Amino acid sequence: MRLRHQVPIDGFLARMRAHPGVRTVRYSPANNSLVLEHEQDWTLADLLELPEADVAAPAKTGEIDDSREVGKAQMVRSFMVPAVAMVAGFLNLVPLSTPVLAVCAAPILRRGVRSLVSRKLTIDVLDSAAVVLLLSTGDIVAAGLSVGLIETGERLRAQAQGRARHVLRGWMGGDSRGVRVLEEGSEPRKPLAAVPIGALAVVYAGETIPIDGLVVSGSASVDNRTWTGEPYPVLVEEGASVLAGGMVVDGRLVISVTAKGEDTRAGRLAAALEDAIAANTRISDMARSVADRFVAPLLLLGGGAFLVTGDVRRLVSILIVDYGTGIRIAIPTSILTSMIQAARQQILFRSGNAMEQLSTVDTVIFDKTGTLTTGRPAVTAIDPVAPWSEEQVLALAGAAEGHLPHPIARAIRRLARKRGLGLSEPTDVKYHNGGGVEALIDGYRVVVGERRLLLAAGIPYPDISAEDASVVAIAIDGRFAAFIELHDSVRADAVAAMAALRERGVQRLWLATGDRPAAAEAVSRRLHLDGFTARMLPEDKARLVREMKADGRRVALVGDGINDAAAMAEADVGIAVARGAELARETADVLLAAEDLMLLAQAMKISQAAMALVRQNIALVAGPNTVALGMATAGMLPPLAATVVNNGSTLLAGANALRPLYAGRPLATSRP
Repeated sequence: MRLRHQVPIDGFLARMRAHPGVRTVRYSPANNSLVLEHEQDWTLADLLELPEADVAAPAKTGEIDDSREVGKAQMVRSFMVPAVAMVAGFLNLVPLSTPVLAVCAAPILRRGVRSLVSRKLTIDVLDSAAVVLLLSTGDIVAAGLSVGLIETGERLRAQAQGRARHVLRGWMGGDSRGVRVLEEGSEPRKPLAAVPIGALAVVYAGETIPIDGLVVSGSASVDNRTWTGEPYPVLVEEGASVLAGGMVVDGRLVISVTAKGEDTRAGRLAAALEDAIAANTRISDMARSVADRFVAPLLLLGGGAFLVTGDVRRLVSILIVDYGTGIRIAIPTSILTSMIQAARQQILFRSGNAMEQLSTVDTVIFDKTGTLTTGRPAVTAIDPVAPWSEEQVLALAGAAEGHLPHPIARAIRRLARKRGLGLSEPTDVKYHNGGGVEALIDGYRVVVGERRLLLAAGIPYPDISAEDASVVAIAIDGRFAAFIELHDSVRADAVAAMAALRERGVQRLWLATGDRPAAAEAVSRRLHLDGFTARMLPEDKARLVREMKADGRRVALVGDGINDAAAMAEADVGIAVARGAELARETADVLLAAEDLMLLAQAMKISQAAMALVRQNIALVAGPNTVALGMATAGMLPPLAATVVNNGSTLLAGANALRPLYAGRPLATSRP
């Protein structure tokens, strides 16, 4: 279906999915294609003119996935406890707030008890002691804030793993309606689990290949950028191997199933990725690791002072000067405000740990297509032969391509329109899946396509070598007329972004791509990178990250596709660019929400400034508390004064932590 009407696509898709007469809706933004299966005899005009009342009917059971709404409700319930704790603390109603905070603090106390039972003095013990002391001394505001921040951090860490797993399983499972299986001339759908090895699966244009297999009949253009990173669909014919996760752009494939589910390459990748995510989500943040160091010394000091002097007030003063309250409030607040500052500049950090890790990165590995390049090919040269001119060839080729959604066809039409050339309407059009098109244009028989298409038509094809580019041949009236050369251009902001990263302390910039060596070398040379590796599969990228980390490097991986997800999970920091694949975005630690590579350098700048702010706040907490601890040990500081010093330093550090909220534009260019 070609959409020529000017309608908001999101609204149109929502209406069609909700309509009881529409069975399925498949839309591919990459190919600008829409496939509707409906029960009534409608035309596109009929669909567009349906009144709102007709499309507002409830969807049939199972056709609308409400998991997002369920997820939102679960998130609200999950964060109810920390929210209640903060409200109770700020209200400071002693008769009511104290029991409410005691209930909210129950999970913290349970973790502290478990740590003690397991004979470990962890931050959970410190959290429990701090909350109990704050409640017992009536410091309701600090108690509420402490309980709220502690429990918020725990819930954020627990949710990261679940979101990534949900995306992984959705990717591996393919179409929720099952797999088309060719049986005695019909194509019934079956659940993936019920499809045996050796069965014949059928995949049409606009659908994602749900299994690994061998093509036994048909031909199609398949977009494999999720696996290889190549920007253009490739021709797949009988005898070729295909992998789950590729998308059929045009044509139809009948595939003999060789692997399904977790046995496919996608499944094995997903299993490895889940392991990496599970190992990563429970890493302690800086606040926890710093505060842990003070637990045992403070308990020993307070206990020793009590045994020697028998002075309970001295013990209380020592335990009140616990460092932990200030650290657990000031450090997360520093990170939170820095994350807000970054979000205002369309940089999204998933956690404080991601910000800490990014601040120390010295090596950045980039995917190519869609990351350093636009993923949008452009015509870079037209080489006609007499008597044809560039304009004549371009006009005829653009007209022949008509309304094909293929990226190369779009590039040719785009240049023709830019040059103001009129494109005639093609007639007698013959499409060749993945290979090109034949059409009658203003009386000329025009062939646009690859070498094999011209050879099949008996048209001599001159030799040309352009390994770092895509080449399309044009024949007119049975004779070769021109070459058109296309490149996937480097993003306009890439050069400046690479220079800015080096200013931020990055020592090695590396390109890792599934594309051809010549294409990788051209991009690497243009951007003055330190090196490249080409023709890489997803597992190769992950292995490259592991090797660099084994050499002692702090590695960030920047990408946009499913093929980058495993390497992102292996890297110290995974960074997804705007419009990246959903799996890459869910796996990434940092998301760049705008089409601007300079945001990557800005993200490093913010993370480095955030860590400097953290160090400042540690000093603001540690300095006064160390002096107070010495005085309390000597019996020179009563509990009230200890409370003033402890909470005063916490407030001072907390106020300092708010500075990023009042920062204007990006931080100063000098490194903090």
